[in-house]
Amino acid sequence: MKITALIENTAANPNCKPKHGLSLYIETDKHRLLFDVGSSSLFISNAENLGIDIKAVDTLVVSHGHID
Repeated sequence: MKITALIENTAANPNCKPKHGLSLYIETDKHRLLFDVGSSSLFISNAENLGIDIKAVDTLVVSHGHID
């Protein structure tokens, strides 16, 4: 299993922009999951910058709204 932060308060990768909220891309041998998407579409460009194909996601989990 591989977990990649797409949105977080800080960005460890210089190709990604940080933002308040959370978005995790979780990849297993059989599944591609997206856990939350943060409060904007920034998760998409961060995923692209990391070489992650969001179109390949087969499960989306939304834990709560990230308007806070």
